[in-house]
Amino acid sequence: MRHDKPLPHGLRRAALATAAAFVLSACSVLGGGEPPRAIYDVSAPSGLADAGTTAAQLLIPEPNAIGALDTERIAVRPDSVRIEYLAGSQWTDRVPVLVQARLIEAFENAGIAAVGRPGESLAIDYRVIVDVRSFEFEALTHTARVALAVRLLDDRDGRVVAQQTFTGASATATDSAGDIVLGLDAALGTALSGLVRWTLAAV
Repeated sequence: MRHDKPLPHGLRRAALATAAAFVLSACSVLGGGEPPRAIYDVSAPSGLADAGTTAAQLLIPEPNAIGALDTERIAVRPDSVRIEYLAGSQWTDRVPVLVQARLIEAFENAGIAAVGRPGESLAIDYRVIVDVRSFEFEALTHTARVALAVRLLDDRDGRVVAQQTFTGASATATDSAGDIVLGLDAALGTALSGLVRWTLAAV
């Protein structure tokens, strides 16, 4: 009967190194190689009691956004042409979903009860169509910026009643994740406050 000869010492070491590399690669694929991200949220503006009122029912579809912003990652612009993402951090949801939720909450904070998402059985009078143009931190200027382009549509005939772009900007003390999130929270609050007041005046 033939017995296989043992591998020479050098070949045994090479085989063991290859096996170890394969195991480490498999662990990385399974998620063991990346630490969990810190998860951040933004708030809706609350000082809207004097924003006005309406009997109209408002539908807030999920906003539109380019692919680089249609994500749960926190966008950072190192210069005017590049978009990167803040390492080790993310939002609680994709940016369009986050903006939609906080916009509905902002209307509710203004005392408007007849506002909601598609599928919530509203007798819709107007659609508030939002495009997220900016939702990012500018590293060169240490400024958090949000820009929301809005069209107000009459749901009966699809006519655009009014359109406007609302912006917010907030300088940050540092480029840490906490300061960036606080800056974006403030910038979003400014944009949403203007959007709510404008909508209630238009309808």
